Amino acid sequence: MLLAVLAIAGAALCYGASAVLQASAVARSGRSDLTGLLGRLAIDHRYLAGLALVAGGFLLSVVAIRALPLFVVQAGRASSLGVTAVLAAVFLGSRLHRREQLALGGVGLGLVAVALAATPQGPADVPGTVRWAVLAAAVVLAGIAVASARTRPSPQTAALVAALAGSSFGLLALAARVLGPISPPGVLADPSAYAAGLASVVGLLAGALALQRGTVVTVTTTMVATEAVLGSLLGLAVGDKPADGLGWLAALGFAVTVGSALFLARFGTVTAEEVPAAAAAAGPSLP
Repeated sequence: MLLAVLAIAGAALCYGASAVLQASAVARSGRSDLTGLLGRLAIDHRYLAGLALVAGGFLLSVVAIRALPLFVVQAGRASSLGVTAVLAAVFLGSRLHRREQLALGGVGLGLVAVALAATPQGPADVPGTVRWAVLAAAVVLAGIAVASARTRPSPQTAALVAALAGSSFGLLALAARVLGPISPPGVLADPSAYAAGLASVVGLLAGALALQRGTVVTVTTTMVATEAVLGSLLGLAVGDKPADGLGWLAALGFAVTVGSALFLARFGTVTAEEVPAAAAAAGPSLP
């Protein structure tokens, strides 16, 4: 239980830092077409550093997902917006107003409530048809992501593509939750393993497209809210549950955590020039 909670905290730190770097890289790319955008991001050290942090955050999340209900892990994922707010205040000089300081407190209190309402649970035991259904859903999302690359930039399409990214990451969490033993050769024949890989790629692609099409605040709030809510509901659908009699505390803590975190979404807004300036001032603390 303690290891899983520490993994959630580590994942939030990774995701919170990656948000600043990825937003900066997408802003700097200046491309709207899919091929051009991916080409620019592939050689941008900020995006690659952010991608490495996402990978680290995901690995830590898997540790938690295999031991705790998804509503706990997804609340921790949403709390990464609080981490971004703190990093923006420390490295970019952003000012935390009184209401935002209260929101940070809300994130912390909500996480404590969710953790108190959780009970340790192993990986979800589901029929093989569920794992195939998760893979089929990932394929559908991939098709939608490819089609969304042809849309024109607008606030409406940005929100829709951000919701697609959040749905992909929510499905990724489900795939990790229902995945069988993570050891070869069994894992190579598990469709949920391929669903996890495909959903992660789709989520990253859709997230980059959404950031290119709309404001970081809109994209971040939509993506994180969709991922947190959908991922938690999918977890409940495969058997996740809070401790006996504490369902109300889990729901309250989840709502407070996610709501407070979304209030802090504006701190993910950075320009292409801000991160290098902050890195120069802070030395080796930022990539």
